[in-house]
Amino acid sequence: MPKRKSTKTLNVRLLRTSRTPETAFSPSFAIGEERALEQRPWGGVDGASLFIGQVYSNPPGWTDFLAEGSADLPTDMITSGAGAVLFLPVEGRTVAVCFGHVHLALNDDAFERQFGLKVTLNTVPRSNIRTLDLATPDAVTFQKRVQASKDSDVQSFGVDMLRDLARVAGGTPKDKTFAKFVAGKDAVSITCEVEAATIHYKCAEIVSAYKKKDYQKEFAWVDNMRVVHEKDAIEALDARLFEAIGDLRDGKVSDLHMAPPEIVNYTEGSQLHYNGFGSHGTTFHSLSIEDYVSELERCDFNGDIDEIRGLHRIKAKGDGEEEFSEKWRVYDCFVFETSLGTGTSQRHYVLFAGDWYEVEKKFKKQIEDFFDATERVTIIGTTGCRNEEELITDLHASRTNLLKLDREKINPADVRYANLEPCDFFSEHKEFIHLKDGHSSGPISHLWAQGVVSAEAFISDAEFRKKLRSKVKSFGRGFETHLPKSTDKVIRDDFKVVFGIMRKPYKDGSLGLPFFSKVSFQTAAIRIQQQFGIPVAIELIEKPASETASTGEGGDE
Repeated sequence: MPKRKSTKTLNVRLLRTSRTPETAFSPSFAIGEERALEQRPWGGVDGASLFIGQVYSNPPGWTDFLAEGSADLPTDMITSGAGAVLFLPVEGRTVAVCFGHVHLALNDDAFERQFGLKVTLNTVPRSNIRTLDLATPDAVTFQKRVQASKDSDVQSFGVDMLRDLARVAGGTPKDKTFAKFVAGKDAVSITCEVEAATIHYKCAEIVSAYKKKDYQKEFAWVDNMRVVHEKDAIEALDARLFEAIGDLRDGKVSDLHMAPPEIVNYTEGSQLHYNGFGSHGTTFHSLSIEDYVSELERCDFNGDIDEIRGLHRIKAKGDGEEEFSEKWRVYDCFVFETSLGTGTSQRHYVLFAGDWYEVEKKFKKQIEDFFDATERVTIIGTTGCRNEEELITDLHASRTNLLKLDREKINPADVRYANLEPCDFFSEHKEFIHLKDGHSSGPISHLWAQGVVSAEAFISDAEFRKKLRSKVKSFGRGFETHLPKSTDKVIRDDFKVVFGIMRKPYKDGSLGLPFFSKVSFQTAAIRIQQQFGIPVAIELIEKPASETASTGEGGDE
């Protein structure tokens, strides 16, 4: 009777075509370096090789603290971690099967991005998803992990198919002979029946799964943004990124910000260093583009984007960790939106987690068409005011057809401290006007959220409507006649939510919004219009241009 294969969980990566096993390691573990792993043969597979050894070995970092209260602590305590990586040639590619702590010795840039995600989505049907990590890149980047107690349909995970990037997915494959469970991001974790003698065949199955396009049937939204591989495009995009870093160093405005490239545990205390340009270990406690830029200035950094991408690192340690260790490349933490080209040849991109993503044309057209179809109004008009506060003051003093409700807080029913602001101005035409100085994507995204929350309270909360009408009546200008009493039925079409965004003109004199602000607008507008039944309109309010005006053209920011 043949021996039954044992069930093991493998961690598998795919080497990029431009890389060899010898160039897959980080600098300190490179071939010939002191910390390089020992290379050994692997029998039965031509071209296979095994690298194995001790990845780290250090005294515990917490002994210094304990020594302050207890002398003569043991001196032979060591924390250590071993690792190995088996490189196997498969179908013209090279697969890396990783063991132990070897990931600390590998260069992430040597391996294919989204390899594990594609393997997972090509083998797991949408009804068998168990875990899903999502990211919403915007001025404030949100990341979330949703886990189900059993296999569930992807719709149950709350995916916003307009805004979300799938980062990690896991579930039960349709073909149980392929695996019992599979999950992946860049690497794939696969629980399957396998032995050393058959691992090459299993890796061939994994590569075959990666090459399929099955995911496009059930997870088509994953391709709303595709990873950019073209070197010339990446160079041009990196040049735009470097310009944004320069703008911040010059005190100008930019939407560039930083976010961890993966979900991190904020319940643990953390410290981090920006390294690679002589920063000498200054300690910070959270990722911040302002902190990073201040360190560049303090250290008089005069390098280029290649140096930032190749050498700048973030080292970090949590309360339970022994030492500062390399966490991420600084480049992997940048979140940035820009575009290349003009007119019909213009392409939009976002940088997130170390990869440039190109916005898919049909998806972009869908977003642009929705935005262009939204009603445009002119209530405020071009202004000489420089910011939101000046504009609100000016409108309050000069416009009798508008009632200022800025900073007027109302609590919804059964809520004592919500202090919800109904809008900035309420008009005699029953318009709830929300204003924001939209110099970057952050305030704009916040504006959409304000409109959604206000509309929901107005439609669903009779107590809120009662308090709102009372507040409006207290100003003695008769605007309460435009609002329903708490017992009245709300005629939803009689009202309108108007988003007014102050913007400096682009170089060509036009006004526009960053693409991802339009994406988040569509999500908010659909909810206000379809769920609450209130029409939505937009006014782009031109404010004075200045030397710090946007450098974009035709929507490029």
